[in-house]
Amino acid sequence: GDWLLPVSLWPRNKIGPASLRGCFRELDEQRMAHVFVSTDKGATWNRRGGVVIPQSDFDEHMMVELKDGRLWMVARTGYGIAESFSSDGGKNWEAAKASEIKHTNARCFLRRLASGKILLVKLGAIDERTQKRSHLSAFLSEDEGKSWRGGVMLDERAGVSYPDGFQHPDGRIFIIYDHNRAADREILMAVFTEEDVLAGKLVAPASQLKMLVNKAVGVKGRKQ
Repeated sequence: GDWLLPVSLWPRNKIGPASLRGCFRELDEQRMAHVFVSTDKGATWNRRGGVVIPQSDFDEHMMVELKDGRLWMVARTGYGIAESFSSDGGKNWEAAKASEIKHTNARCFLRRLASGKILLVKLGAIDERTQKRSHLSAFLSEDEGKSWRGGVMLDERAGVSYPDGFQHPDGRIFIIYDHNRAADREILMAVFTEEDVLAGKLVAPASQLKMLVNKAVGVKGRKQ
């Protein structure tokens, strides 16, 4: 019943503007990927634990609870995805190491579905580290992340990143992501099912890709 919230305190070289990088030295021991927990459905939050991610690049971590009770954390690094595990609800974490999931330096998305399967949304094939942020794809695991099945392409274009989403009670999966944030400046949405993922293509009648959610049309730099 606990709610887990990933919170990062970034390394000092990520602080901006640069004039502030000498501030808050007392927090340096807390610069890591944290886990905050609410036991009252979000009314209050408290830090439970955290882990330092070597070669971290903003962390952008996510967690799922495995069937054996452990928490599995994945985080963004310069080389791809790092992972760590906790056996005590997030208080203590194993030393982070490189995941077997190949990925470029970008955020991925991880979620336990109602069926018990784990959904992974990443860039490229399951064993691929793409050169660009492209080929956003979804995969399913039935063995707690040890192997992955299917692979439906959500958006093959370059400049797609930051997937996030949820599963509707009717089983549909909703994923939003951005596309060319500095040029097209679009937020898009994909709606699909587990059946689509396993088939490697859209087979459910209500599934749809590349739906426009928002497009920024303001002129950069113009004062209102």
